[in-house]
Amino acid sequence: MRVLWVDDEIEGLKPHILFLEKEGVEVHPFDRPQEALDALALTSFDLVILDYRMPGMDGLMTLREMRKIAPHVPIALVTMVTDKEVIEESVSEDVFDYIVKPIQPSQILALIKRVEAARIKERFKGQKMARAYAELNRIPSDYQGWLERTRRLAEWITKDGLDTWRDELQTQNHEFARWVEKTYLDALHDDSFLWSHNLLVREIMPFLKEHKVALFLFDNFRMDQFVRIMQELPHPLRIHQTPYMAILPTSTPFARNAFYAGALPYDIERRHPGWTHDNTHERELLEELLAQHGLGDLDHYIYKINSLKAFHDLTFGRRAFEVFSINFIDLLTHLRQDIPSLKDLAPDEEAFIRWADYVLKEARLNEKIQAFLEKGYVVFLTTDHGWVEGKTAVVVEGGGELTPGLRFKFGDSVRARERGPILFQNLKDYGLPTDRGNRLLLATTYQYFIYPSDVRRFEKTYYGGIYHGGVSLEEMCLLLVRIEP
Repeated sequence: MRVLWVDDEIEGLKPHILFLEKEGVEVHPFDRPQEALDALALTSFDLVILDYRMPGMDGLMTLREMRKIAPHVPIALVTMVTDKEVIEESVSEDVFDYIVKPIQPSQILALIKRVEAARIKERFKGQKMARAYAELNRIPSDYQGWLERTRRLAEWITKDGLDTWRDELQTQNHEFARWVEKTYLDALHDDSFLWSHNLLVREIMPFLKEHKVALFLFDNFRMDQFVRIMQELPHPLRIHQTPYMAILPTSTPFARNAFYAGALPYDIERRHPGWTHDNTHERELLEELLAQHGLGDLDHYIYKINSLKAFHDLTFGRRAFEVFSINFIDLLTHLRQDIPSLKDLAPDEEAFIRWADYVLKEARLNEKIQAFLEKGYVVFLTTDHGWVEGKTAVVVEGGGELTPGLRFKFGDSVRARERGPILFQNLKDYGLPTDRGNRLLLATTYQYFIYPSDVRRFEKTYYGGIYHGGVSLEEMCLLLVRIEP
């Protein structure tokens, strides 16, 4: 272990340095920050110990210069108990640890052990990521392959945490966006693939002929969240997973209406003008679909659940087909964006997922699933689309006809200033209505759209929001879960 120690009173620390050297630690002491910076530029170090209170260039100034030279070397900042404001200011500078004066040799040894443990963990993480990268890239970049890649990433994220896999997820999403741009049109019209508009007919309706069925459709839910739900289910149960893709745009008026109608949005709008502008006609769309398939007399009902209380108060298990459109998870995303105190409760993606987990536990979802199973139902869980956290602002331009939305925009003149978004034209070919224009601009990866009128304000306002409607593995690659006793 090679340590660079910077302190303007380094002479007084010689007993500590001698102690560390007897323990096998190689210490390079400096009392002037500039000399330490020169040494850091020439020599590789495993740890920097840096005093905050130094004349001239203080610890924070030195730390920032060190980050430019050796960004990955862990730095421990030596402070006093009264330096609370220093600790707060230095958090954003990625300080590895803090040592509070008076310094004890045992503190330094403990710090070194933490650095060594972090190095071992980072090495194993690097090996794990390399294996994962090789594993993912052995899977073909086609419709089934992207579903399988997302499934594996969802399992790894659930096990290791989102931060561990964030970079790999972003890499995969860049490649996925290019696949969608080149292949989506052909894949959408390939009858062998499962999409929002054929999932109900192919995967759920066959069970209605011989079984009672309960369907829970969560608005705005991702594959990794379903993995977490399945881990909480009681055993033994027969659980079958069917991955599928949401149609574009990955938004409720399109993806969910297509699910209940068994048809693409263009055909829905052609039969019922205006019905793809919201999700207020789910019941009528489902009734039409059941009638088309000879199930018009089936005893069924759709419960639209907009609050936890509505979910708690349900009387269920009386009909052959019971459907629950659960909207309160999606409502949380809008409240989180609009109410600062709620955003503080869920400041990032992982916190939002934990928040949604908590809400579902409060809803006693598992109890309801178990109750249906005991009554002989086959239970299905699915969603209409997933979501992403907005990280990169993209300026969009066009006329006054542009539709609202932070991940997709309809309009005859819509265009993006930056590279990355996907543009669809001749929307009828994509199964989309043309009443809002014949061009559709879709955000990819973690982009969100803003207008050029006040770029800085819009960028700051919408950064970190939970959005859907665009092209990403999280939004498009979904899961249908079937549960049987």
